[in-house]
Amino acid sequence: MTNPDHSNPGRWTAFRDLSLIIFTLLTSKYLLLQIDAIWTLAGPISLLLALGVATICLRQSGQSWSSVGLKRPENMKLLAVWTVIALVVTIGVGIIAESFIVGLFDVPDEATQAIDARYQGRFDNIQGNFPVFLFWLMLAWVIGGFTEEMLFRGALFSRFEHLFTGIAFPAFLAIVCQAILFGQAHFYYQGVAGWVATGAIAIASGLLYLAFRRNLWPLMLSHGLSNTIGLTLLYLGAM
Repeated sequence: MTNPDHSNPGRWTAFRDLSLIIFTLLTSKYLLLQIDAIWTLAGPISLLLALGVATICLRQSGQSWSSVGLKRPENMKLLAVWTVIALVVTIGVGIIAESFIVGLFDVPDEATQAIDARYQGRFDNIQGNFPVFLFWLMLAWVIGGFTEEMLFRGALFSRFEHLFTGIAFPAFLAIVCQAILFGQAHFYYQGVAGWVATGAIAIASGLLYLAFRRNLWPLMLSHGLSNTIGLTLLYLGAM
């Protein structure tokens, strides 16, 4: 496990960056969800906007994306092994977590029912529709595989960790915080079960990020592959 560079950013800078990134992420998505013509893209667009803000924050601190994990893999065989490990672990954790929450709450609560009524069918037109499948597959890699990992396990993890410097177990507190936000980002169309499942996946991904010497590539590749599997099952009508 590699220790963070405590020389930058400081706590105030970390707090400022977190405020700007999270505000951009939540506010832009809320506003975009109100527009019927593009609400299905509210999540991807808000993530890209937040990624842009995160990039500016990193540069202002004299950092780059490589400083938070977007660095060249040293060993391609090791990268392949780590990617497979991440894929198996995150899929397994997601299935277990979602099964647990569904078993715990047999009937969705009113809030979840309201969410399901408007948003749950965002992927209904994928089955048997190859152009739509390709469109979502592209987003699955660009947004899910790369943007989400860079933002949550990279920038937000880094800023939370620096914010908690001086407190016991700052890295694990950062894992929990980024996981809560990651789960919340999926709540609007997956409901409570989706929040818990994706939050659990984010905790596992955070732990793997540390185990992988703070390298984002195994997580980005496994995330993209996991999304590809899910979308392919939807396209084939198997899910």
